[in-house]
Amino acid sequence: NYEEAVLNTTIKLGATEKNDIFTVSSEIGNGALTYPVGLITSDEVVMAGGRGYGSASNQGENSDYYLYTASAFYTISPSHYTAGGVSRVIGVSNLGNLEGPDVSESKGIRPVISLQINALFSVGNGRNENPYVIIK
Repeated sequence: NYEEAVLNTTIKLGATEKNDIFTVSSEIGNGALTYPVGLITSDEVVMAGGRGYGSASNQGENSDYYLYTASAFYTISPSHYTAGGVSRVIGVSNLGNLEGPDVSESKGIRPVISLQINALFSVGNGRNENPYVIIK
């Protein structure tokens, strides 16, 4: 199931092939993007504090991490196909735990950008009214 697939594997945040590094520039990646924004992965949700659905220590509701907003959203990570051929992805429920919704369900998305490790910001706290300003 999707909880085991996410919670019992090694988290991978980097790509090893240049073709798998989606960037605007072809100097450091594949140059396939017009805008440098992607969707959050299930690995990133787990690293932030997301949990599976259940009662084990790494499962259950979690409203105590920065991605929790009481609103359900999709990740870009695939989950499985049902016996009826319905495609599912890994999502986060309105309770803050991982789930495997049908791709046809109405849910939000979480856009992300990736910054180089030496990126600096000058002002802001990340909120709409006071966004980060990246200076390098």
